[in-house]
Amino acid sequence: MMKHTHKIHLLLLVGLVFSLLAACGPQETVLGEEDADAVLAFSEEKTDNLLTAMKAGDYAAFSRDFDQQMLDAMTEAQFEALKTERDATLGAYVSRQVNRVVQTGDFYAVFYDAKFEKDESVAMRVVFRVAEPNQVSGLWFNK
Repeated sequence: MMKHTHKIHLLLLVGLVFSLLAACGPQETVLGEEDADAVLAFSEEKTDNLLTAMKAGDYAAFSRDFDQQMLDAMTEAQFEALKTERDATLGAYVSRQVNRVVQTGDFYAVFYDAKFEKDESVAMRVVFRVAEPNQVSGLWFNK
């Protein structure tokens, strides 16, 4: 199980790692309610799209909001492998609740407490660029 989680984490980490390395370690700030709501106003729709497209196996829809680094890191073949792995270890997505929203340099990260068919306690994180159109720059599912 740990090996599977590591694979999922590794595949999706690549895009964000390059971005964060370039940012030289800016400070993480937990956003207050008003600022978090502004992030959630665009992030929830994009997160819904990610999860719906992953369930459907639709790479074009899944990747539509990706930044270039995420597109480079998550090819269609890697998406298929991720979907297969995620389906085997976590099962289908059920629901999520926002845990917190943070800003680190040029990125927002939305942390969720997510429930999946085979695991009701999954930490999920979706990272977005601060600059509009707020493209997706990272996605993690951690047990």
